[in-house]
Amino acid sequence: MNQHEIFRPVFTHHEDGTLGEVGFARHPHWNYDRSRIKVSRLRMKEWDYYLVNTGQIAVAFTLSDLGYIRMASVSFLDLVKGVDATQTELLPPAKDFFMPQTSSQGAAHFENKNIILDYDLTPQSRKVHCEVKNLAGHGPFKADLCFSDFPKESMNILTPWKDRKHFYLNEKCNCMPVEGKVVFNYKIYRFRKDENCGVLDWGRGYWPYKTHWYWGTASAMVDGELFGFNLGYGFGDLRAASENVLFYRGKIHKLDQIRFYIPQDPMLPWVLTSNDRRFEAVFTPILDRAADIDMKVIRSNQHQYFGSVNGTAVLDDGSHILMRDLPAAFEDIHNQY
Repeated sequence: MNQHEIFRPVFTHHEDGTLGEVGFARHPHWNYDRSRIKVSRLRMKEWDYYLVNTGQIAVAFTLSDLGYIRMASVSFLDLVKGVDATQTELLPPAKDFFMPQTSSQGAAHFENKNIILDYDLTPQSRKVHCEVKNLAGHGPFKADLCFSDFPKESMNILTPWKDRKHFYLNEKCNCMPVEGKVVFNYKIYRFRKDENCGVLDWGRGYWPYKTHWYWGTASAMVDGELFGFNLGYGFGDLRAASENVLFYRGKIHKLDQIRFYIPQDPMLPWVLTSNDRRFEAVFTPILDRAADIDMKVIRSNQHQYFGSVNGTAVLDDGSHILMRDLPAAFEDIHNQY
C-alpha cells in the first residue's frame, strides 16, 4: 500500500472548495479553513476526545459539534470492578462552531444544569476541567487534568471518500504525559506525568450519512519509555495512506494495513495483525463501554472495549517492542447521522 506523506503546510481545501492533498503527516500540516468548505454547516462534524487509561481506571472526555447539535460526554471506568459510568448531554446548535479550528490552541466550553466541561488549549499545555453533579447516577465527579510535554510527532491524516467531497481530517496525539486529579463518588484518583499519559483524538470532517470504523489506541510507559499505537480502518478511502502508527520516544513509526479479527463474542480475545508483520498481538477485553443512541433517523451504535494487549511491535529500525498487558481500548462503531 502506498503511504503518501505530507512534509509541508497545506490547506485541507483549495479556494474553489475542492479537497486538497490527501495522505498522512507527522505534524499537523493541514490548515483547516472552514470558509473553504462548501457544504452545509449542519453536515459538518467536529470533536476533541481525551482518554487516559491506566489499566485500572480510565477517564474520557468528549466535546463535539455535530452541526445540528452540541454534545458533551464524560466517562469514568473502573476496569477492575467493571464499572462504566458514562453520561452524555446535548445542547442546541450554536450560531457558529464552538470547537477550535486548530488542534494546538483555543478553548471550548459546554455547560448545562448537569455538567460543565472546559478545554483550554495552548501550544504548551492542554487543560481539561469537568464537573458533573451525579455522573450516570454513581455520584459527583470532578476532574482537573493538564497534558504537557507534547511528543515531537503525532499521527495526522486527511482521508477522502471516493467522491472527493466527503473528508475526514484527524490528529491522534498519543503518549502525552498528564498530571492532575479526578474525584469520583468521593474518592480521589491522582495522575503523575512521570507515570501516566493519554491521547487526544482531534477530528474535523464532512462524512456520508452512514459510517463504520474500527479504532485501537494505547498510551503507556513500557520499560521506562513512552510507547503507544494508533490503529484503524474502515473509514473513507485509504489508498493514499493508513492511520496505523507506533509511538515511541515521541516519534511515530509508520505501519501499513491492520486487521482486527473479532470473535462472534467480542469479549473473547481478538487477534490483531498487520500485513507488513510489524504488529502481531492479542487483545483481551475486560469491559465493553456500549451505547446505542437510536432516534430513528439519527443512530449511533458504539462499542469501546477496554482491556490489555500482548504481542510484539516492530519499530522502523527493526527494534522489537514487547507488549505485556499493555492497557488499550478498541472501538467498533456504526453511525448514521
